[in-house]
Amino acid sequence: MKKTIITLSFILGLSFLADATISQIRWGTTTDPLNGLTLTWSSTGTADSVKWGYTSSYEKGSIKGTRRTGYVSGTYFFKYIFPTVTANSTIYYKLYDSNAHTWGSAGTYTTAPPLNTNAFTFCSMGDCRDYPSVLTSVTNLAIARHPTFTLFNGDLTLSGNSSSQYNTFFSAVSGFLPNNLVFHAMGNHDAADTALFTNLWDLPRVNGTNLYYSFTYGNCLFITINTNDAGNANQLAWLRSTLAAANSNPAIVWKIVSCHHCFFTDGAHSGDMNSYRSTVWKAFDDYGVDLVLTGHDHNYQRSFPVNLNVSSTVPVTTFGSQAGQGRCEIVSGGAGAGLYTQSSTPDAWAINIFNSTYNYAYFSVNGCEIKMTAYNSSNTLIDSLTFNKSSSPSCSGTTGIKLDNSASSKSLNIFPNPTSKNFTLHYSSVYSGDLLVRITDINGREITNRKAVKGTGDLDLQFDTSTYPAGNYFVSVTGGGNSEKSVLVISK
Repeated sequence: MKKTIITLSFILGLSFLADATISQIRWGTTTDPLNGLTLTWSSTGTADSVKWGYTSSYEKGSIKGTRRTGYVSGTYFFKYIFPTVTANSTIYYKLYDSNAHTWGSAGTYTTAPPLNTNAFTFCSMGDCRDYPSVLTSVTNLAIARHPTFTLFNGDLTLSGNSSSQYNTFFSAVSGFLPNNLVFHAMGNHDAADTALFTNLWDLPRVNGTNLYYSFTYGNCLFITINTNDAGNANQLAWLRSTLAAANSNPAIVWKIVSCHHCFFTDGAHSGDMNSYRSTVWKAFDDYGVDLVLTGHDHNYQRSFPVNLNVSSTVPVTTFGSQAGQGRCEIVSGGAGAGLYTQSSTPDAWAINIFNSTYNYAYFSVNGCEIKMTAYNSSNTLIDSLTFNKSSSPSCSGTTGIKLDNSASSKSLNIFPNPTSKNFTLHYSSVYSGDLLVRITDINGREITNRKAVKGTGDLDLQFDTSTYPAGNYFVSVTGGGNSEKSVLVISK
């Protein structure tokens, strides 16, 4: 009897090892969220296969994967490119380990809505390199919202040439990548080994590279750029031509850019992209990009409407893609990297909300409206903004962009605004505790500050501005690791 138990234990051990030889399962695409869908995995085998179908009988059959070299000696990456798939369907799949001669566990993947959809969702996050457990928590929260796809804005590891760190990354997202489509932008730490990063991900390609690319889905143009090589003339020419083509296409309502480096930040990396504001950001302004989604600073930030064609020192009035309207940059760099706190930087004029917390952003596209909600790693709402556009020929309704009145973007209100003599600050955040209120001019010079204590209810403070010169000012409220800011206009 003892001998039998030992034998069974040995067999079970072999079975476990066999399952473990297939890992790093991930979805990609060569085209868009529905077409050119790919499934990639790592294995010690030399002739792995996949079987799949729309039922658990895997009626589409078994097909050998295309093999390429992995990043660890003795392992390979296998890829299968799906033919045209049915939208809004469940794909059932299993992978065959040709080294262990066994089929792995069953997996499923939900295909995207049709290309002409008017409604879909996506997530944005980045910078996960230091704390794998946080990455697991954040991606699990994102999974629960069932995004159509995710934009990951770089820095997967601290050392982009470390195979052990990539192994840790893949282990942390083993519950996320096998059933979610992710579009990657390369971070500065990833760029330590560009060839390795390029080999990892099956993504659309432009000019022979997958480090910058675009795809159209629904009424949105999505563009990923490589900000590690922001001065690349070929990339810039492609960016401008791609945006110009979108502006001549009435079916494109929204233009959304993802990349690693933030162009504006009140955190540690202020100034990193200043050299490219006159080239890359100018393309955003010239062609009316709506959203710029970034990482690099390990926190959450949302900008005021920024249009450098109008002003490099004060925000413009509204978000939007029309002349004179501004871009919305969202920094979501809190997927696991050590957090950065707020600084007093030359970019402070551009930053509306700052929160030093782990986070992800979730976007719901519904025709001519996009609602953004951002959450921390406890899944608590930290910000929300609703974009509503009617300027496109495909849209009708209210002009411009409006804030969501139910969201934390409305936690800080100033009225009357503009004012000539005084104003009331109304703060309705869920936070209670010590606050610091500051009024600064457009150059960041402090005019006054006031400490206050907020209870469980809303806080109202009155300010006398009768002695202030006419002009634009910033009013900020800071407390509990969160900072919110609003523009105050004083007219005489």
